[in-house]
Amino acid sequence: MTLTSGTVVCDCPAGTWGALCEKTTLHIAAGDQHTCAVKTDGTVACWGGSDFGQSRSPPGTFSAVAAGQTHTCGLKADGTVACWGSNGFGETRPPPGQFAGVAAGGNHNCGLRTDGTVACWGYNAFGQASPPSGTFASVSAGGNHTCAVRTEGTVACWGNDEFGLTSAPPGKFTGVTSGAVHSCGVKDDGTVACWGFNTFGQTVAPPGRFARVYAGSVHTCGVKADGTVACWGSDVYGEGVAPSGTFTSLAAGNSFTCGVRTDGTIACWGGDTKGQATPPSGTFTNVTIGVNHTCGVKTDGTASCWGDNRAGQASSPAGRFASVSAGDEHSCGLRVDGRAICWGDNRAGQVSPPLGIFTSVSAGSVHGCGLRTDGTALCWGGSGYGEAIPPAATFKSLVAGAARTCGITVDGAVVCWGYNGFGQNRAPAGPFTNVAVGLEHTCGVKADGTVSCWGGDSSGQGRAPPGTFTSVAAGYYHSCGVKADGTVVCWGEIDGGRDASSPSGKFTSIIAGGFHTCGLRQDARVECWGGTELLRPAQD
Repeated sequence: MTLTSGTVVCDCPAGTWGALCEKTTLHIAAGDQHTCAVKTDGTVACWGGSDFGQSRSPPGTFSAVAAGQTHTCGLKADGTVACWGSNGFGETRPPPGQFAGVAAGGNHNCGLRTDGTVACWGYNAFGQASPPSGTFASVSAGGNHTCAVRTEGTVACWGNDEFGLTSAPPGKFTGVTSGAVHSCGVKDDGTVACWGFNTFGQTVAPPGRFARVYAGSVHTCGVKADGTVACWGSDVYGEGVAPSGTFTSLAAGNSFTCGVRTDGTIACWGGDTKGQATPPSGTFTNVTIGVNHTCGVKTDGTASCWGDNRAGQASSPAGRFASVSAGDEHSCGLRVDGRAICWGDNRAGQVSPPLGIFTSVSAGSVHGCGLRTDGTALCWGGSGYGEAIPPAATFKSLVAGAARTCGITVDGAVVCWGYNGFGQNRAPAGPFTNVAVGLEHTCGVKADGTVSCWGGDSSGQGRAPPGTFTSVAAGYYHSCGVKADGTVVCWGEIDGGRDASSPSGKFTSIIAGGFHTCGLRQDARVECWGGTELLRPAQD
């Protein structure tokens, strides 16, 4: 994978997934390959890599969020800490009690309790999760070390001392930040002092007065007193070239940085490692979208996948396929002989389909469903909301989504089962010819060609335009449809909060993922749009 560099500035209208560009952002945090933000309504939205669930924020209201390597923690409105993502070292099991702040490191976390003491949890091989006694004003967790500002203004560091990581300089500080192998602090006179590993110049701060400073993996960025941003250290992927304008806060990740502008919008710059909206060359007969990966069946019958592949979901097996379907972190395909085969994440058994002959197969978040030759549905994998327990009915088609499944019965009715928190399973009367399952909403094409949507409508994804359609697709917070003349129209929000848009030209079919959309053009080429994760998708 070749990483790209550059600057992306996001200016978007309000919307539920506006974490990437939302004009109502309070707090932002960058991990290894994911970013999270707290919105003004207190909810947390995340984007980027989510192979361990680090971008799947829980419901509830938060005042702050912290992103580690492959996990995330947030400070809830009631003062308790909640964490999600990888838990190989207990990093998502915070201690009980009230906290005033939380910091996420590589595989450990530290929190500032309301009494000023620090509590840490997770990986502790270097003592990075064993804080000293005393009271502190703030804390920052790095790769394998931690630093905190004591109440009297001095900095104390603990954990791995390679490169002098725990040897903070003397003096009074107003804030401290810890990166992978270096730390920086803002002194009481506004200047920045850094220490630790310096091969890329990440500890050589420029002169001037700063309000805040943020350490990434091998680069550092700071917000100056006038609100502009200066970065130093590594610039391999453009992470050292900040955009113009004024900012209130930043978050420095592995090789990228995101910042909250003074108008509340977010700008990100640096490296990206995903490619879910960059299809390979060739012609296809079928295309399908997961959250961060895409798969298609080529005209020669082979399957080709691209995008996020940390769970193996984009490593399609050899052989000839009739169709393929992409879930969150797994994919399933229907072979030409009618057998189902799946690949990728199997923690819930979602890549272990039953034996037998199927006429179609569909992959959901952590489950899969297949349509038997007699029209009955058979599902497998995770079923926390009953999404893998189909009703007794005869179906013409099935679509597995996020914690739920919908099918069209032989009489044209839409039947859905699984999660129904937004009423997305309560379909109107039909008959329907096509159905699409989004995160909080469902859309279907009726027999007269009109589109009807139901369930959540926070971003306009349920407000279908008039007209005659042949098919419809539903993403997390957007919907798209192919009109009778072959053109595509989209509604809702896509690509981090931007109003959903579509390319010109004629299409035969369309499919929507979480935040990107792909269509099959009439010349059998695949075209994709949307799909921002960290910045823009990289080119293979």
